[in-house]
Amino acid sequence: MITTVTLNPMLDKTVYIDAVRPGEIVRASRVEFVVGGKGINVSRQLQRLGCDTLATGFAGGEIGALMNRLLDDEGLSHGFIRVAGLTREGVTYRDPNNVQTSVFEPPHRVTVQEADALVSLCRSLAGKSSWLVCSGSSPSPEADGVFRDIITIAHEAGIPSVLDSYGDAFRAALPAVPVLVKPNKDEYEQTFGKPLRSDEDFRMALESLLRLGITYCIITAGSSPFYAATRDGIWKVTPPTVKAVNPTGSGDSMIAGILCGLTHGWSFERCLSFGAAAGGANARVWEVASSSPEEIEALESGVEIVSWK
Repeated sequence: MITTVTLNPMLDKTVYIDAVRPGEIVRASRVEFVVGGKGINVSRQLQRLGCDTLATGFAGGEIGALMNRLLDDEGLSHGFIRVAGLTREGVTYRDPNNVQTSVFEPPHRVTVQEADALVSLCRSLAGKSSWLVCSGSSPSPEADGVFRDIITIAHEAGIPSVLDSYGDAFRAALPAVPVLVKPNKDEYEQTFGKPLRSDEDFRMALESLLRLGITYCIITAGSSPFYAATRDGIWKVTPPTVKAVNPTGSGDSMIAGILCGLTHGWSFERCLSFGAAAGGANARVWEVASSSPEEIEALESGVEIVSWK
């Protein structure tokens, strides 16, 4: 079982309208709800790929209760720590031309006791897990050390971990040495204060992550080529060309694809190819992290991988 941890989930509401007209009443044609959050997206895509997974994290108030019900309806296994704060909501207004205007609420605070409860839950889940995946941002300073503690638990349990975060939570967790990290270009630059402008800059950044003891290092750059490294090689990966409809969750789908490949014992280069295709398959449809294996495999031929050594 691959366990994903999302500290800062969000109820994503999409409101379909003919146009945004400031200062006027606009009547919607329909409204859709889905549970958002990076780790939840990873679990969602893993499930579509036939992998056993469980999503956990924080869920609070009536929005948190609705989030649990929606995940039940999806059939996605979950077990969230209930907290006193209200889980945030994000509203996207989408017009017939796919022009999107989004408003995301600020996150709630968690208490030290709630953070400790999530760490304890992950400790109990570690014995049943093949990976622990730490994804997304932290909602408040009290939770900034949770990913660090979960990665430490993974080491103690002898299982690998993933870190895909940013800000203080990312900085706090890196010294715990996750097995796989996936910052994007902006997150790396903000964390280390080093600009990434050239292939050589990315090479040096990847090598700096490897020196920390990390096994699989990936730095993404949106729809542009991304870069990956292990001690056995460095690769530049160009994703397949697709017409983007909704890129939200593409990085999460990529992680799910890579983890699926690693679980099946594929070479890391094949995992990168499948992961890049999973990200592309996600971007070309509105539904997040819901691509079938066949849809992903159909895009693999459009992935270009160049080995640097």
